[in-house]
Amino acid sequence: MQYWWIILGIVILFFLNKLILAPLRKLFFHIISGLVVLHIVNTYGHILHLAHVPITLVTGLIIGIFGFPGTVLVTLYYTFLH
Repeated sequence: MQYWWIILGIVILFFLNKLILAPLRKLFFHIISGLVVLHIVNTYGHILHLAHVPITLVTGLIIGIFGFPGTVLVTLYYTFLH
């Protein structure tokens, strides 16, 4: 009887991993890779006359959610509109 509870707990943990932890890992990876690209843009962007983009939590979340297009959008926003 108690083995069913163990199996049920393992199944619930498996679904929690698939539904919650896997997307968070992917978002974390996108945020880190986007911030690295943003750092490169900040370092070498003066060659193309791009503005310095501050690396904050908001820019990290935008880049993490939208990926590479988010990096381009944040850079263009700070270059032309800010």
